[in-house]
Amino acid sequence: MRVCLLRAGLSRASGGSKFVLGNPKAWLGTAYHEVLEKIVHVDLGQEPLLDAVARLWNEAVAAQERRAKAHALDRRFGPPVGWPGYHVARASVLLRAEELAGKPTPPELPIEKQTRSIEAAAATLREHEFTAFGGKLLGRPDVVRADEVVDYKSGAIFEHDAATQTDVVKATYVRQLHIYAYLVKQQLGWWPQRGILLPLGGAGIEIAFEPSACEREAKEALALLDEYNDRLRAGAGPEDFASPSPENCRWCQYKLVCSSFWKTSSPAWSGHLDGAAVEGVLADGPAMIHAGAARAVSLDIQGGSEVRRRAQIAPLNISTHPAVTTLAPGDSVRFIGLRARPDGVLAPSDRTVLFRLKDLPFVNNERGPIARGP
Repeated sequence: MRVCLLRAGLSRASGGSKFVLGNPKAWLGTAYHEVLEKIVHVDLGQEPLLDAVARLWNEAVAAQERRAKAHALDRRFGPPVGWPGYHVARASVLLRAEELAGKPTPPELPIEKQTRSIEAAAATLREHEFTAFGGKLLGRPDVVRADEVVDYKSGAIFEHDAATQTDVVKATYVRQLHIYAYLVKQQLGWWPQRGILLPLGGAGIEIAFEPSACEREAKEALALLDEYNDRLRAGAGPEDFASPSPENCRWCQYKLVCSSFWKTSSPAWSGHLDGAAVEGVLADGPAMIHAGAARAVSLDIQGGSEVRRRAQIAPLNISTHPAVTTLAPGDSVRFIGLRARPDGVLAPSDRTVLFRLKDLPFVNNERGPIARGP
């Protein structure tokens, strides 16, 4: 919501996912979290940890693969072993599972220390849902234990700060931890002292909690939700929720259906998005290339992040873009995720999505898909 209220609404909408290309790294992250959530409930006296992790991992990844195969856009990524980061995630989940399983309390410890260790383990909450403000604010931290909140991250935990020209912990992750701390205080009655971000590999990053900062973060989140709902009730249109800019739109997966993006974007945005985005009219029907396995299209670019001109875009593999075989001269289409070469040629990448304009959903406040908040 901080970045764009429209993106927040679309993320809650039903039916819009078929126009959004998924991310295999995110699917691996989902499987990673699922294994860590379930491993603590496995009886390791009956099943060795290594076998349990392998079983849970295979089950979780298989579920992601089934979903991807059933999705018209996501099926392009093929078997999970070919997904970027697969082997790193698989190796990392075993290491983190070993940490979660823990080691038995050494019998040589004094009785009082053994007791404290056992009590701490019993007090650990995993994937527990916390709420505040009458259910308007909720969160499910991966682990809450004595004095700290632990969150597992499958992606990078640092981002580049242009102001200081240094790498810093992602602001979104810090805000998330602050809100988790506030929720713990509201529901359990005590303030965690720190938050810990654990990446796929390597040491974790510790964030010290200041109660006033956590309270401020939670209240600002609630204010954003109230603002969103107030605009809905007032009948605001999609443009009133959108905040288009190269920075805000760079990684947005809803560019295809966002009218504000296409009205605002210009060639000045070229190179600032996660791939070139163009809208235009087909000058000719798709030309057959690569012995019929792919097509090339000639597009009169009329909008988006690139210079308005006629451009040939190829090769569009039929297996990845089956709709290309149905296109005809004069069709209006949108591309996102194109690779812009230094010579100005636009070429498809594994993140390229193509849709005919008339096949995209119409977004408004009444017919959706703008989702209402709690």
